[in-house]
Amino acid sequence: MKSTESTNVKDLVARLKEIQEHSDITIPEWMLDEQRYGNGSLTLEEQHEWAETVVHSMRGTAALLYLIQCEKRWGLREGAYQFRSGEFVFGLTRELIESVLIEHVENTLLETKTDRYIAVYQFYSANDQQRNETGGDWFTDILDEVFTSLADRLRGGESLPEKQLLH
Repeated sequence: MKSTESTNVKDLVARLKEIQEHSDITIPEWMLDEQRYGNGSLTLEEQHEWAETVVHSMRGTAALLYLIQCEKRWGLREGAYQFRSGEFVFGLTRELIESVLIEHVENTLLETKTDRYIAVYQFYSANDQQRNETGGDWFTDILDEVFTSLADRLRGGESLPEKQLLH
């Protein structure tokens, strides 16, 4: 490996270790092995592990972007993010949004696609591309639909779900 590539790999591995240390993301060991880089293609299992690891970060980014959209639309309520639908106001957190994404987007893809997290990664990636090209964001539409549907169900007399939404 060339000196510049070696430095880039060391920086990448150092960044991955820092991410793992300061978050709840578990980085696969092979990703932390500087000697692994540049030595052949990833196995199918490594591709799946890589996609699952990256999706964790992409999910967090999608959640934060949605919270920013909500703040722009409805402001903050006592310093917290919110979603408004008529008379209903739902408090939002990053963890809640990530749980909704897992439940309503990722689990559906994982159930229907044989390439597991690669399909989920591709969906997040396509959304990023659309947002960059057109400013549109599927996740905003999906999340708005989830919360609007919840408000509609509450208007119809349903009780809040007893099942905890957070994982």
